[in-house]
Amino acid sequence: MIIAKEFTEQDKEQLLDMVNEISEYNADFEGLDIIRSIEDYDLFLKKLEKWKHQEQISPNCSPQTTFGVFDNETLIGGFVLRHVLKGSLIDHGGNIGYLVRPSKRKMGYGKILLKLALEKAKDMGLKKVLVTCRNDNIGSVKVIESNSGKYENDYYDKSLGKNYRRYWIEWE
Repeated sequence: MIIAKEFTEQDKEQLLDMVNEISEYNADFEGLDIIRSIEDYDLFLKKLEKWKHQEQISPNCSPQTTFGVFDNETLIGGFVLRHVLKGSLIDHGGNIGYLVRPSKRKMGYGKILLKLALEKAKDMGLKKVLVTCRNDNIGSVKVIESNSGKYENDYYDKSLGKNYRRYWIEWE
């Protein structure tokens, strides 16, 4: 059974294992610096809780909730669900950022993971979400489009020197 849940103390070893795997594979993941900071796991969990509340973070930042995705209690990836869009997240980043650990890629987990993120977004009361990916990330393009992503446009980020595709996913 595949579930999405917020991280707890019981998930520490699995999350550390996934972070090590990402580092070993040299996976290109823009959020890697954030999850590398989990040596102090209790502080990491406190940061995740803080980031959920606008009044506890900078007014320029988007509040977000972080979820781990587990298949039969094995961590296969995770996603961040941003409650509102601010700053550069409007251009790229969007409401949902997701990751499938390298050893679990090309197995269909990406589609499931984004579907779970969309369900959480609906539960949160969002009516539509922006999901973006780099132009050269064909796997993410397929994942987003298979979850009813409607292509809006490309965006070039000068500071990162990368092109992004922007998709909107809406529901009733």
